[in-house]
Amino acid sequence: MRVRPWPVQPGASRRPLPVGGFLARADAGTAPPEHVDASAVVRDRLETWWPLADARSVRLAADVDGERVVRASGERLTQVLDNLVSNALGVAPAGSTVTVTTRGAQAWVELHVRDEGPGMTAEQRARAFDRFWRAPDRGGSAGGSGLGLAIVRKLVEADEGEIELADAPGGGLDAIVRLRAV
Repeated sequence: MRVRPWPVQPGASRRPLPVGGFLARADAGTAPPEHVDASAVVRDRLETWWPLADARSVRLAADVDGERVVRASGERLTQVLDNLVSNALGVAPAGSTVTVTTRGAQAWVELHVRDEGPGMTAEQRARAFDRFWRAPDRGGSAGGSGLGLAIVRKLVEADEGEIELADAPGGGLDAIVRLRAV
């Protein structure tokens, strides 16, 4: 696994998109899917999130095994990753790691966002994509609208993909996005 802190480039203008932006864009219509290198999007988004992770004493790690081209909207994939990384950073305790990986699995590419937070029960994972549902205290991450994961699911499905939440190996949560490989 390659672990590297990505410094934000001088003059970088791309910032994490708040949930209100997710909702507006999710409801604004569908951009046509294109061929997108998911590994490159992961590296780009981690550059954006690095300062927040650093401020929270959480390490960001990328385990990307080369180019992984998917059929998806680059804008939607960016929004999905932003939301999942934001959620992971919100529950990750200081000194822990949030790991984002890309893997090829035949006709699919899987993106994993794993945290070392408190995780969720099977019942909570089953409800997590319901609109306005919020998990009980997941390590002090109070707040949120309860819309983020519902919007993420809508964005992933717009690209004919799938998303699920699973227990992360060693504890925490593993958000798994599957998109069609090109």
